[in-house]
Amino acid sequence: MRSTMKIMALVLGVASAAVAHATNVVVADSTSAVMSTDYAKNTFVKLNADMKPQRERLELLRKELSGIEEKFQKNSSIMSDKEKGELQTQARQKLEEFNNLAQAVQKRAQDVQQEMIQKMYPKLEAAVDEIRKTKKIDMIVERKNVIWSDAANDITKEITTKLNAAMNAPAAK
Repeated sequence: MRSTMKIMALVLGVASAAVAHATNVVVADSTSAVMSTDYAKNTFVKLNADMKPQRERLELLRKELSGIEEKFQKNSSIMSDKEKGELQTQARQKLEEFNNLAQAVQKRAQDVQQEMIQKMYPKLEAAVDEIRKTKKIDMIVERKNVIWSDAANDITKEITTKLNAAMNAPAAK
């Protein structure tokens, strides 16, 4: 317990020393800045449109599985072992298809998000650097690492604005 307290005091001391030397400290939520851009919003609208058939198939499978479960609960007492086995096999196949499709949809969404972030990251760095230089900022801290900050010290919206401009520039497309 004492060693934990000593470590925390040391970390706070180092962090305090860094902040004490920085006179203009701001916060930013880089994820929110990226996801709030027109480019990100359009990317996810397109993804949702592209994935509509898969989402509809998932919903259909969910309904079919519920129907099988309901049928089994209602009729299991009067069903033969063969009928029960067939129903269980049918449910297993639907569940396997559901799980595979759900994983494919999730992987596609992750891939699109990763591709978007890779495309935007250099522009994010440039936007942050431009804002930092223009405002003579000494330190930018990720908002999730801050307990409290005045809203006036949050540059997330400025980053989003710069990213929108950068992504709409002819060379970005």
